[in-house]
Amino acid sequence: MTGREGLQPLRFGWNYDLGEFVLAPRYPRPAVTRVLADTGFHLRSEPFGAWHMGTSLPMFEQSAAAEAAIGRLIAEGVEVRNWHEPQQGSTDVLRHYGWLNSEAPFPDAAETARRARSEAATRLGRVRLSSDTRAVTEQIARGEVEVEARRTFDDDEWMIAADRGTGRYLELRHHRPTGALSITGDAPETFAGHLRREFRLLVLRETRPPTAARMHAARAAGRVPGSRQAPVAPAPAPATAVPTRRR
Repeated sequence: MTGREGLQPLRFGWNYDLGEFVLAPRYPRPAVTRVLADTGFHLRSEPFGAWHMGTSLPMFEQSAAAEAAIGRLIAEGVEVRNWHEPQQGSTDVLRHYGWLNSEAPFPDAAETARRARSEAATRLGRVRLSSDTRAVTEQIARGEVEVEARRTFDDDEWMIAADRGTGRYLELRHHRPTGALSITGDAPETFAGHLRREFRLLVLRETRPPTAARMHAARAAGRVPGSRQAPVAPAPAPATAVPTRRR
């Protein structure tokens, strides 16, 4: 048992079936019941043992509600965990959801763009590309299209990038075995923050169940006072988690 009142931590997570969810008892104590009800976690999923919201609720609203619930639960003295990364303590989970909901630029965007330029230049010299793919690849290599964030799922790499020539933000899909690169979406510069947040929520976040290794790390962190892992971009997920738009 943990937490100020001897309760097991509540574990927040996300998957494609339920959206945002929290693993918690069917009949939690009144303070927890009030917070979950106020923030929209009113549906029960069994035998998973989770409270969740209606799946028709937009993704951004769900993630904002989850962040609000976590903050209120911590204020009530309830310990929370990230179900996917259980070694994260309560403060880390709150910071993690703040990162997920952020529309701010990625702090490593400059380095990401530099690596993308280098790799694009290499592909131009080594891989036979279609005319459409070559055009976009050349723009990346010249720095006209700057990749801000990226993540690979199996054979496909997903990216968002700023097109400095048009002022638009692009969503890109790169099929690594063939080098094929396509634009899967674009939006005006005014929507840049929206796309960054969407990319954090749909592509960069961890969606896998906790592994034995992460559970072991969580137990180890619990034995060392002050030992916590800050929320960072997760490791690549399996091919079954290929992102799809869901607003």
